[in-house]
Amino acid sequence: MLMKEDRRIRTREFIAIILLILGIKFTDMTATILFKETTTATWMIPVISAVSFVVPLSAILSLVKKFGEINLIEIAFQVTGKYIGFLIGMLLFLIAFSSTIVNTRGYVDIITSMYFQESTNLSFYILLVGSSYYLANRGLLAIGRTAWICIPYIKFSLLFAIILLWNKLYFQHLFPILGPGLKPLVMEGVKYSSISGDILYMAMIFPFVKGYPAFRKGILIGYGLAVLELSLFFAFFIAFFDYPTFEFIAYPFHEILRMIKLGRFVSNIESLFFAFWSVASIIRFSFYLYISALVLSATLKIKEFEPLLLPLAALTVIIGIMPENNIKNMLYLRGDFILTSSSLLLFFIPIFIYLVAKGKEVFKSEKN
Repeated sequence: MLMKEDRRIRTREFIAIILLILGIKFTDMTATILFKETTTATWMIPVISAVSFVVPLSAILSLVKKFGEINLIEIAFQVTGKYIGFLIGMLLFLIAFSSTIVNTRGYVDIITSMYFQESTNLSFYILLVGSSYYLANRGLLAIGRTAWICIPYIKFSLLFAIILLWNKLYFQHLFPILGPGLKPLVMEGVKYSSISGDILYMAMIFPFVKGYPAFRKGILIGYGLAVLELSLFFAFFIAFFDYPTFEFIAYPFHEILRMIKLGRFVSNIESLFFAFWSVASIIRFSFYLYISALVLSATLKIKEFEPLLLPLAALTVIIGIMPENNIKNMLYLRGDFILTSSSLLLFFIPIFIYLVAKGKEVFKSEKN
């Protein structure tokens, strides 16, 4: 898949996308899900997850460097054949699309339970997915440029929140530093490695990035910064709420925003942070929709994937609006399915493709 040079995203846009895809996961129920098993050491999980994902990440970088201007699904077809390639593509699509459905519903539930209690889930669901579809339909370059323009304001607002609440943090809450112990901590970090597994999908947009050096630089910098940001905010939550209070808070980030006060005459300051969070959410889900359509089109070998965006957006709302008790569904679906089950697949798929490609190279060299 060849792209005109001026239509490709640069390193800065690529980094901005990664930071908004991975870096704002602390604003949903991810921290609550992890805290149940790792208690005061939850802040270490993103780092352990990232370390455990080094091998798959190395495999991804090697594959895109070797095969050049094609995406991960096209590489899978070339290396493993049409049947296994199709299976890999469908698995990656199901993971990406199910994540889109579950996460959009989770964000809608945050909006209606924390900010607009009198509004319906459906109205905000349509608004969120509709806005994400509009941006996704504009293309990856539009997503990247929007992310790059907005990210300084989004990150500054987060820093501002930390500064305002700094005096309410008690860092002794982070002890015992290893929580349940080193072995359980490492096991949980590996188990939930899919927290950073979204990085695999960046291989789908390799043809849209300005060359391998920009891609590699963007992956390493963006990934590293996102992991540090997740760890920082998980530690921030623990220092603010303490154990076991944190375990019973569904949306710690948004609960913290309600605690922010600027004197007696400034109230509802959380609305300011809500605006920045909403923009970040739209950018994130526009990328999810874009990737879901791109993976599906590559798997089914459809040349134009843009027409798939609208049906997938509509399907996201139709399926996502169905569950009634969404907090319990989120704890189950994100904890037991998306974060746990998908970890295994996202870990082994790039390694499997890499090993098959290497095996074919060795076989050809021995034959010659």
